[in-house]
Order: sequence, then C-alpha cells, then structure tokens
Amino acid sequence: MSGNLYAIGDVQGCLESLEGLLEQLPGDAELLFVGDLVNRGPQSLETLRFIMGLGDRATALLGNHDMHLLACAAGAGKVHRKDTIGPILEAPDAGELLDWVRTRPLMVERDGVIFVHAGVPPLWDLPTARALAHEVEAELAGDDWKRSLAHMYGKTQWAPDLTGDDRLRAILNGFTRMRFVDRETGLLDFDQKEGVGRAPANLVPWFEFRGRKPLGAPVCFGHWSMLGLINRPDLMAIDTGCLWGGELTAVRIPDRRLFTENCPCWSNPLA
Repeated sequence: MSGNLYAIGDVQGCLESLEGLLEQLPGDAELLFVGDLVNRGPQSLETLRFIMGLGDRATALLGNHDMHLLACAAGAGKVHRKDTIGPILEAPDAGELLDWVRTRPLMVERDGVIFVHAGVPPLWDLPTARALAHEVEAELAGDDWKRSLAHMYGKTQWAPDLTGDDRLRAILNGFTRMRFVDRETGLLDFDQKEGVGRAPANLVPWFEFRGRKPLGAPVCFGHWSMLGLINRPDLMAIDTGCLWGGELTAVRIPDRRLFTENCPCWSNPLA
C-alpha cells in the first residue's frame, strides 16, 4: 500500500474546484479519478488538458460522460444543449485528447480497493468484471474504436452469450451507467436517477442486491450524486455533486480520510 493514493469523485469540467481540492493534498499525491472528467461543467477542455498534464501522477477511469465524448467524436452521439464537450471536439489537439481518453481503463484494482465509475454489476464476480473490463478497453484502444461505438447507446442487459455491439453496450452499461437494479433479478434499471428514498419498491441500489456476488474487496465509485457520500467498510461512493453546487471529494487510501472542496452550482440537478 502506498499510503499516498487519493481517489477523486466526478469533476465534470469543474477545473476551479479540482484545483482547490488539490491544494489540500500533498504535492506528490497519486490521484485516481473515478470517471466523468468532463461535461456539463464550465471548463471541460481545460480540465481534460490539466489532468492529462499530470502524467503518471494521475489515473483516470472512463465514466458515462467521457464515453459520451467519445461517442460524439465517433459520430454515434450528438452534443446536447447542456453539454460542454464541444470545445474538446473542436480543439487543435482534439486527436491527442481523444486518444488519451479512449485508452483509459474501466476498472482499476489498487491497494486492496476496486475502483470503477458506476459500480460492479451485482451478478458479476471479480474475475468476470476484470475480464469484461479488459475486453472493452482493448476494443476502445484499437484502430477501429469509432466503429465499435457506432451503437453504444441502448438499454441492453448483460448476458454471457452476447456478441458484437450488444456485448460492448451491455458491459459499458454496467460499468458506467448503473444505479438501481431489480431487487429480485439484479437486472439494471435505466430510468431511475434519484436518491434511494424516491425509488420504486421493486428497485434497490446495485450494492444492496441480496444476491450480489462477493468481490473480496471494497468498491470505490462515483456517478451517483443523488446518493451522496458513503464511506463504509465495503463501499465508498464519492460523487458528492460538484457540478450541482455540492462538493468535490477526495478519499485517501487506505485510511479513508476525506478531503472536500465546496463548489459553485453550474447546473440544476432538477432541471
């Protein structure tokens, strides 16, 4: 264990908040961003360049907004009104930026912790999650990555016999979009984004599914700002709503000490 690893929640283009948070951390701290580096915040391009510029000091996971950036670059998605990824796509160094993003991992195992963006689907054991992450990472790092993302969007559920576009889509759904699952089947729900108290009775957070496969290590994830901060032995949820005027959170591994930066409100979560 390094004792100098800090996991950081969803930044989403809020560079000012990130810089404020980093002022609280040691100058040589290793940083692990749990995804959603860009989009909706005011400085997506500058944030991406900044994190890239950290070099080997930083590891960044792929989140759903990072995947949206790649999908738009591949012609498989459209830049929406509230998106702030347009300047990245139009930047003179767009090719370099996109190549860096698409070669980021979906899952990292470090210092006895599993780091992912949205979570590990409860029907996957660790060897399965590890293999599926590597499978998609290799696809995105390949020369044909744009074609691979041609049909990225959709509500495909995971099944071991899936192939082609359906398989890639289902894996990405699990790692980057998941929040609630059906309490009886463990299948992902793609519609509910609120906190736990507003969910229909048939849904539970993915990590509360009774049949969840044991992973043998705690999971640290972001993605779900309405969930709020969770810091319990088996789980660290660290998306604390930076974009929405909440906080940007870092957790030090392994002692779980928290560092937070109060953030301006750049978007209304209820809009």
